[in-house]
Amino acid sequence: MKTYVLLTLLCLSSIVSLSQTLALEKASPFTAVKWENEEPIVQFENEWYHFEKLEYLSKKELLDFCKKEFGKKWQKRFTEDLVEVLLDGFNYKPNTEVVLQLSKAGVSKKYTGTFTLENRQRSLKYNRSIATSNVKNALPEKIKIGEAIEDLKAFENILDSTSSYAQLSAFNYKSAISNLIVSIESKKSAVDRNEFANAISKIMSEIGDRHSSIKNEAFRKGEHKTYNLRLPFGVTSIDGHIVATKNNVNNENSSYYYSSYPRIKSINGIAIGTLIDSFNYRAKKAPKEAKIYRGSKAIEKYGELLFKNNIACADSVNVVFSNGKNEREELVALTTTRKGYTSKLLNESYSNMAKMKTGNLEDLSTMLEDNIGYINIPRMYSYNEIEGLEKVIETTLENFIDTKALIIDVRNNPGGVRAILQTFASYIIQPDQSPWIANVAYLRTDNHKIEDEASMGSRYLYSYNSENLTDKDRQAIDHFNTTFKLDKSFNKLKFSGPFYMVLHKGDKAYTQPVYILVNENSFSAASVFTSAFKSLANVKIVGVTTDGSSGNSRVLHLKHSNTRVKVSTMLSFQRNGKTLDGNGTIPDILIPANEIQVLKGVDHQLNHLIALINGTN
Repeated sequence: MKTYVLLTLLCLSSIVSLSQTLALEKASPFTAVKWENEEPIVQFENEWYHFEKLEYLSKKELLDFCKKEFGKKWQKRFTEDLVEVLLDGFNYKPNTEVVLQLSKAGVSKKYTGTFTLENRQRSLKYNRSIATSNVKNALPEKIKIGEAIEDLKAFENILDSTSSYAQLSAFNYKSAISNLIVSIESKKSAVDRNEFANAISKIMSEIGDRHSSIKNEAFRKGEHKTYNLRLPFGVTSIDGHIVATKNNVNNENSSYYYSSYPRIKSINGIAIGTLIDSFNYRAKKAPKEAKIYRGSKAIEKYGELLFKNNIACADSVNVVFSNGKNEREELVALTTTRKGYTSKLLNESYSNMAKMKTGNLEDLSTMLEDNIGYINIPRMYSYNEIEGLEKVIETTLENFIDTKALIIDVRNNPGGVRAILQTFASYIIQPDQSPWIANVAYLRTDNHKIEDEASMGSRYLYSYNSENLTDKDRQAIDHFNTTFKLDKSFNKLKFSGPFYMVLHKGDKAYTQPVYILVNENSFSAASVFTSAFKSLANVKIVGVTTDGSSGNSRVLHLKHSNTRVKVSTMLSFQRNGKTLDGNGTIPDILIPANEIQVLKGVDHQLNHLIALINGTN
């Protein structure tokens, strides 16, 4: 009898659970969703907001999945079947109550949303009410002067109240915004949305936030002919000089566009250095090597480069080529065909990323000559994204435990999350080095409650008294702070106290030399990875300075211009007291890419490092 009752209760429990699941799948936290240029504007508690995030899932992740899986119905599925999207796309079953990040009038906040059937029904009713007038009304190309000024004041408020690097920078953004207001008022006419976004993007670039960006959400590049014009040759750098290249058969390698005059001196009378330093303002505060790299890529897309500077672009340009002594001047017709410089090693990185996404992890590592272990990390993926990745890395490191040296290659790694860093730390950190203070960060708060502490935890950053740290960790922090000094000062009243990333030894330490191979395209979490291990006695950073950045970004919107503003809310410092942004991590052993690597794709940096390890160089 007891067994029968128990089974009955279990069945009833299962039925209730199934019923709750089915009800939840037909639920929504929003009472309506409308779309502005493919951006979801959600109705929540009778107010309209820009949607940014649901729990840990960003807007981009959700929309990218919907577009990929549901084709023309992607907006409908996001609007009406959000729970199904979460389950199918991310294997994530939401609780009835979830954390939503929404923004309005340039202010982003977190709210508690509730998935209910009633909300979904109201959303369906809203969709039906506008179905009969489903005509896409394009936003006007221009906004009124008063609207532009109102958005500029909202932008200034974002820098005042949310941006971390605006508080660290010596740049007077308030004066720059005031000057822009005066300029707009003097025109006495409506303001072009694109010109407006470009103007505030220039202001943002001066602050030095490498994760920041400004975007007119209504912009469509196909509607602007000159935007898509490109140079008919590639642009890259060799030995510090900007050179013109052309791709050879099957793009396997490159050669100089003009072998006798390989360098580019100027375009339309503008010195190549000016184009890199000033015109490509997005990378203005990047480390030197990264600025040159990103500048050369921007110059290839010459029409876009001028467009972002609010300058008209002709169909042809006057280019001065040089060999350092003599010059050759030529009128060059621009094209819409992609003829830019192709890096064989960068293409291999993209290929490795694609393999990882499909679960092909076999090519990540290899045993090099003379018992040297090599592992390539093309992107700092989350272990939740790539099934089996953590186990493969752990197994590889265990297999390499008796090698003569270990090379970790994070060149061209665009970043991601920090879980991979933690795995490597357990092998690289020696017993006498643990706990190791790897990173210090401050979160923008303006004395408000720290709502984003969870986001710091996802970066393995914890405050001094956090339950995630031990007394031994705090002793290590105390010792570290006796010599740690910030390179720049800032108003501590506008920030939290410090958060620390503390690394620990594992059960089995790798005791041989470790070399982390980096380049100017190692960004974000890849640069954090690099800086975390720098100055360990058994680790050498090799290559060229990384494009450091670590900002805990937040996305906000300007109401009238439909401009998206992305800013960092965190200051991230290396052990030497310098920020990652604008400084990067300087290598212990400098090995730049040489001409053969750039043009022929022969990996000079790796080969040179192997020779150094073997003592043959």
